[in-house]
Amino acid sequence: MRHARSDGAARPGADGMAADRVAIGLRVFGLLALLAVIARVVQLQAFPGEQLQAAIDARTSGATIASVRGDLLDRRGRPLAVTRIGYRVVIDPTLAEEHADRIIVALARETGVRPGEIGGRLMRAIAENRRRVAAHGAGRSEPRRANGSSGVLAGLVGSGANSGRDGPEGQGDGPRLLRYVAIPDVLTIDQADAVRALRLVVPGENRRGEPVEREIRLPGVSVERRSVREIVGGDAMAPLLGKVGYRDWSEQRIGRLGAERLYQDRLEGADGRFRYVRDASGRPLWVDRGAWSDARAGGDVRMSIDASIQAMVYEELMRGVEHADAGGGRAIVFEPHTGEVLAMVDVLRDVPGIAEVPWWDPESGQERPAVVEDQRYRLLREDPGREAEPALGRNRCVEDLYEPGSTFKPFTWALAHERGLLDAEEVLRPESRAIRTHYGRRIEDVTFKNTLTWNDVLRYSSNIGMYHITERLTHEETRENVLRLGFGSLSGIGLPGETAGLVQPPRGWTKYTQTSVGMGYEVGVTPVQMVRAFSVFARRGDLAGTLPGVRLTADGLDVRRPGIIGDEILVERVFSAETAQAVREPMRLVVDRMDEMRLRTFPDDVPVRYSMFGKSGTAYIACTPPPGMKRPAGIGGYFTDQYNSSFLVAAPAGDPAIVVLVVIDDPGPDAIAQRRHYGSWVAGPVVRRIVERVLPYAGVPGDVGQADRSMPE
Repeated sequence: MRHARSDGAARPGADGMAADRVAIGLRVFGLLALLAVIARVVQLQAFPGEQLQAAIDARTSGATIASVRGDLLDRRGRPLAVTRIGYRVVIDPTLAEEHADRIIVALARETGVRPGEIGGRLMRAIAENRRRVAAHGAGRSEPRRANGSSGVLAGLVGSGANSGRDGPEGQGDGPRLLRYVAIPDVLTIDQADAVRALRLVVPGENRRGEPVEREIRLPGVSVERRSVREIVGGDAMAPLLGKVGYRDWSEQRIGRLGAERLYQDRLEGADGRFRYVRDASGRPLWVDRGAWSDARAGGDVRMSIDASIQAMVYEELMRGVEHADAGGGRAIVFEPHTGEVLAMVDVLRDVPGIAEVPWWDPESGQERPAVVEDQRYRLLREDPGREAEPALGRNRCVEDLYEPGSTFKPFTWALAHERGLLDAEEVLRPESRAIRTHYGRRIEDVTFKNTLTWNDVLRYSSNIGMYHITERLTHEETRENVLRLGFGSLSGIGLPGETAGLVQPPRGWTKYTQTSVGMGYEVGVTPVQMVRAFSVFARRGDLAGTLPGVRLTADGLDVRRPGIIGDEILVERVFSAETAQAVREPMRLVVDRMDEMRLRTFPDDVPVRYSMFGKSGTAYIACTPPPGMKRPAGIGGYFTDQYNSSFLVAAPAGDPAIVVLVVIDDPGPDAIAQRRHYGSWVAGPVVRRIVERVLPYAGVPGDVGQADRSMPE
């Protein structure tokens, strides 16, 4: 019995061991299966096959997180160009086609955009979609709703989920249809809310099948957020700051013109990016870890421009242009010691009754046309971009050349003084208002004086006196002096479109050129070149006679020229400090004469608080035909009754804080008939008003006593 019991006890023990082995085997098998599943998941995620990758891509979308462009600030930190959030309407033509007419009317009413502009864009897209459907040879398949989004992701995705010019392909083999039509006008938040609230009343049926009317949102219409670049300074600042556009066909913004382009690398940030998973209906589900990278904002640029000074100059320049009935005007306020541009203004004006120059095309076979006597012609270059938007205009202060006339005389006068060719005791005795040069050219003075000291040559702007000076200089000396002053080369300001100017090459430098350059002709300059060159007379101490650099930032980060001494920038010494000082005295007398004439024309004009030295200039406008064309009959190298009139000063005279140039382009015929088209008449008063507004604002004390403010007799 014991033995039987022993056998009976042994049998259950063997079964238990077998069960344990089975359990262990199952566990091992399950673990291996789990590891296999995990390995397969990892393999599928890390190295999916082509078919799986296509399925994954169909359920994931990516979107850009736009970076914020840096601001352009003035020297005091005030905004000049900033990025703000705006809104615009986008339309899906495939959804809007049925109610297109009503949608156009409703959007035009709320946005203020002309119905023709909205309708033109939308109907062109609808027509193109119909063409694509017809070309595909089948009825239009209903395109799937691509990359739909809602909630938090909707605000982030914006238009990025469907921002291409073409929408996604329809289901099956349907044609690729246009799904994205943008109305470019920027809306305010109130307008955007009004568009979102728009409804259409359409026929429908209730549950019992009875006809009823129901309200629906505008089909296919949505509002997207956009970053908008806004110029705070308005028209006065627009040509200088320029324009931001899109890079190629992307949504990325890039500076295209002006300071926006010059400082693109510093203003541009780095866009972020994220990818998210969508469900079968295209709605966002989640964002995977590591699938998000934040955007990096661009850096701000503090410019040398002062917004208040810019506004002052704009007001006074517009006043001067209107008073002179001129075609336009340019003005610059320059800090001669640091090379900073404090204001740069360029205006154009519509002139009634102006005619186009009848240029002659020799290949046309037509008779050469002739100019009409007493007809005023359009001599300023057309600027269609400015007509569309001020920020698209050319910046004529750096792009358009002019011949400076008598404002150029101090440079040649200073060269002769530097060479010791102007004896202070010497007196010129012209016999008449006009003389003939040794090579037969007629030279005439506007103001005739039968005796002239060398200081009087500048004081009365004597062309005869300048002829005698240029005769004492060699051609090489005169030309080299022009080049050393920065003419014929870029100023270094860096603005796109800057023109280097025109200086005759050595082989083209004739005896006529030698005389002409002394009077400010046969040399093409820009206003920024002129204020820079004139600063050789305005710099203080040992730096007098040296040429400053030019910069548009107040922090000096864009200064790329060698020869930096402390905070000053020394490019090259042009004249000695003694010569730079010697030029000032006769030019102070030029300003005194200008103020006399100013108060005759404007008896109640601003009183004089600041002394100035400077020079006026009046130059004929060159008759330069377009490529392939020739001048009309009856005209030579210059238009005889149309001028550029300018005035260039430094103030205060004892220790200049600013250099100011005003150019009045093409004063009107009434000013010419009254002989008040000269720089002292039309540009000088504008310069005086600018100086008398800018220097008090800048905290510069006046240097003319109350008792001395009356003008000389």
